[in-house]
Order: sequence, then structure tokens, then C-alpha cells
Amino acid sequence: MDRLKLTLSIALALVTNLFANAQNNNPIAETKRITETMQEKIFLHLNTTTFVTGETLYFKIYCMNPVNNSTSLISKIGYVELIDSNKQVVSKSKIYLEKGIGEGNYFIPTTLSTGSYKLIAYTKWMLNSSSSNFEVIDLTIINPYKPKQVADLSGNNTISNTTNNSSIAKNESSITKNITIQKDKKTYSNREKVNLNIIPLSGHLEKGNYSISIRKLVTLPIKRQRNAIAFKENNTITNSKNSITNIDIIPELRGELITGSISSRKKELGISNKIVILSIPGKSFAVKSAKTNSSGKFIFILDKNPNNSNCIVQVMDDNRNDYSIQLDELAKVETTSLNFQSDLNLTINDSVAIQEQSIANQIENGYYDIKKDSLLTEVKTESFFNTFQKEYVLDDYTRFPTFKETIIEVVTELYFRKNNEDYLLYVRNDKKDLTIYGPPLVLVDGIVIQNVNELFNYNMANVSKISLINEGYVYGPGLFGGLVSIETKNNDYQTKATGDFIKKTDIQRPLSETKFFVPDYTDLSKNQRIPDYRYQLLWLPQLTLASNENPISFYTSDVTGTFEITLEGFTDQGIPVSLKDTFEVQ
Repeated sequence: MDRLKLTLSIALALVTNLFANAQNNNPIAETKRITETMQEKIFLHLNTTTFVTGETLYFKIYCMNPVNNSTSLISKIGYVELIDSNKQVVSKSKIYLEKGIGEGNYFIPTTLSTGSYKLIAYTKWMLNSSSSNFEVIDLTIINPYKPKQVADLSGNNTISNTTNNSSIAKNESSITKNITIQKDKKTYSNREKVNLNIIPLSGHLEKGNYSISIRKLVTLPIKRQRNAIAFKENNTITNSKNSITNIDIIPELRGELITGSISSRKKELGISNKIVILSIPGKSFAVKSAKTNSSGKFIFILDKNPNNSNCIVQVMDDNRNDYSIQLDELAKVETTSLNFQSDLNLTINDSVAIQEQSIANQIENGYYDIKKDSLLTEVKTESFFNTFQKEYVLDDYTRFPTFKETIIEVVTELYFRKNNEDYLLYVRNDKKDLTIYGPPLVLVDGIVIQNVNELFNYNMANVSKISLINEGYVYGPGLFGGLVSIETKNNDYQTKATGDFIKKTDIQRPLSETKFFVPDYTDLSKNQRIPDYRYQLLWLPQLTLASNENPISFYTSDVTGTFEITLEGFTDQGIPVSLKDTFEVQ
């Protein structure tokens, strides 16, 4: 069975498990086949493992299928956590995975103490394994401004897949021999252009996905990372002891998942088959609709864009005030078995290197606005309802101060009725009665408005346009008597709705992709007054080698010494590639 069929099989099995709440009823043979063939392992490539506060940790995620060592097609989201020696999570990041590949970075703040840390990476699907199944890398963080706080590091438990990174790095046989890094020189001067070429020694260089880091070698203690070759040797399916025994956590197969549940203070109302709406408001907004299962649970699959964190989730029901809504927290990894090194063994000579690197960091951060990495442009999100049948740009009409006057005088397809103190909004269609479908779906900047009273009290000077569909409208499990979308000038509408049925919160979103800053010294006089104390000369997380000539160029900085080139990755056939080389800057 090909990978697509396997992916569809696992999706069907897992969705059945979530909504039928009957994982034990899955066919034994099917479950066994899925858990054996659809495992995931993560290989992390970092720019280094020892940091002085003020630096940036860059990482590349390779989420692999250990059956054939190809990139995994299961998870679309990866998780990377930084854990301190007290086994507390310092930072947690979500990462988009495109065909198993993702990237991210983390600025090391001065609030962190000197000590040993762990960087762990996993997917939700990996958390179903019978034992710890995530990638673990030992890090050292040095804060020259904050004294080391020694914690109680006693304990004998260790993670089963924790390895000695330094011993792996010293194994020369684990370096790829069929390709090489060709340099135009062995020694360079400050701010000089470096030209590299990655070429095969024989035959053709196979297409694949790789990452490359070029960084100054320092005298500080560094725990060497295991490379891609060692990763494959240690994580074949035959060596894996972490097979999936129970499917308790569904994978993020189609995208980022937001889950939760509802409850009701009135038993007779029930909690099944209730519509829950999620809004991510803004100029480019997203609206998601879901229906609860028999346990009151719901699940949303978010699109990659818009990547805003502001989120509003609400129960959409006439009796909504009798419901409360809860969002699930992100799954937590068990960290009690992590074992940390208690002594960093720093020497007096190390203090000189720390001071030099710390000064360099301060200078670089002082010019952050000039040298910062750039965010890749976010793809504009089209509205889920596509084109409207009618759109009113209010500046093209006589302006009226109230919503009531505006729909009477301008937006003639809308009309309202008043029941006691409550307004009811409707969409008019001269050929059919849209009320048979229920009330219209009303949005303001993407926020679903159930009680339209707040619109009749809103200052219309803030509204840019009103758009509508005057036909019966189906969205998700809901049927509506048309659609009304109101856009404010600043896209910053704040709904007045309150109660347990609505949750206004910020959700953690995946990191946005960035482009590593590389200066251009073609004209040396252009930036001669701007100091350049970069230790990290280059970080290319999305390197695709597809030919016999793969040129890479960058510039050295004002820092002298030995710089190391590290290339890691996998061919499309799952063959690991690992290369190291050095050059001098004088």
C-alpha cells in the first residue's frame, strides 16, 4: 500500500477514534498495521549546542518515517521545547511541517541562568508511543550577567534514547564520503566573500533536503550533535522499541489542531451536535465551524494563514448562555526522567572566550534593526465565502451615523425587526424567504456576532464596508439565512459578548518562517561604519541540492578564527548526508 493510502487509512482510523470514542473497537489488524508502518522520528540540526545569552538558536526539523527513512507525511505540526535543569519548560514552539520538514529559531534571553538545558522535539503522534520517543539534545547556556544557580540534579533515571552527542561526532566513519565541500580559498580576510560549492566525488548528487550552518569554532565546551547518519543507524524500525500501543492523541494530519469541550448547566439541553465557532479576527480572518460529539468535544483544523494568535471560540445556540466552553491545553511531555549534567566544568580560559562572545553579542544586538532576520511575507488569505453577491463600500454613499440608518438608506438587502429590547437582523431576497434557513451568519472583522444589538449601538464612522450574500448559506454543520460581513477601518472590532459560552484568548501559533540575515559587502564603503561581530555567518535551513554544481556564497565578519561548515540532511531516497569542513579568517 502506497504512502497516500496509508495516510488516508490512518486519518479514517483516528477520526473514528476521536468522534466515536471507541478506540478499542478498531480492527486489531488495521491498528497493528498503522502503528507499525506509520511511526515518526525527529532529527534536529542545530547551529550549535553552546550559547551565550543574546545569541539565537537556529534549528531544522526532519520528521522521518523509520520504516524507509523518508520524510513523514503524517504530522503537519512539530513541537520544540527548551527545558531547564529544574525540568521546567522555558520555551515551547510550534513549527509548521511541510512534508516532514520545518524550521525555527529562539533568541536566548538574559533571563536564563547559566546551566545545562535540554532541547526536545516531537509531534503529537509521537506522544502515543509506549515510552519517551522524542528527540533530545543537550545544550549549555552561559549567562555572564547572572550567577549560576545550582539545582538539585540527583536521580538515576535517564531517557532511553538519550545519546552522547560528543562521542558520535568523533566517529569519522559517520561522515559522508561521496560528496565534498569545495572552497575557493582556505583563508579569508574580514568582510571577504566566501564561495563554496557542494559537489559529488563520483556520479550524480542526489536530490534531497538539507541544512547548512557556518559558525565560528570556540574554545567553550560544546556537546557535539549526532549527525544524520548516526540518526538513521539508531532509528530504524528494527531498532525502535517505541511502537504505538494506544491511539490517545490524534496526529495533526491536516494541520494545526485546536480542541476543547462544552458543558451545560441544564441537562435537558444536551451537549452533543452543538455548533461551535472559532474566529481568528483581522483584515485577513479565518472562521471555523465544528459540531460537538456525544461527549461535548469539538475539534478545529486551522489553516496556515492567517497566523494570528488572537482567537474567539463560542457556542452558537439560542440557549448559549446555559453553556460553558473550555479549550484543551497543549499536550505535555513527561520530563521527570530527564537527567542533567550538574557541573559545566568551565575554566579561567573559558571566561575570556565568554567575555569576547558576550561583547560581540551586545554589539550585534545593538544594530538589530539593521541586521535582523526578515519574516517571509504571509500569503493573503481569501475569505472562506469567496466572492459576495453584493458589497457596499460606505465611503461611496452618504454616510449615516448609526447601523439602523445605514441598512435602511444604503444596504437595502438588510432589514431588521425588534422583539422587546432585542434587534433581529435579516437578509432580504425578493424571490424567496431566507428565514426558513434560520438567521444569517453575521461577522465583524471575522468575529461571529450572535446578538446583533451591539451593532445597532456601534459608531458607523469606524466601518469601511458591508458585504452580503442573500441566499441560503451552508457553512460547516450550520445552515444560515444568508451572510453579512462587516469590515471596520482598522480591523480591530471588539465584540461586547460575554459569558461562559464564549472564550476570548490568545492561542499559540506556529512560528513564522524567517530569512537569515546575510550582509552584502560588494561595496565595502557602504557599511564600513557598521561593526560586524557575527559568529554565525550563515544558516540555510532550506537547502535543496539537485545538481552537480551547488554554489553557496556569503561574507565573513570582523571576527577572526576558525569557522566550521556543517551540512546535514537526507536525499529523497532517505539516504543520510553529513559533512563538515573548516576555513580560517585572519
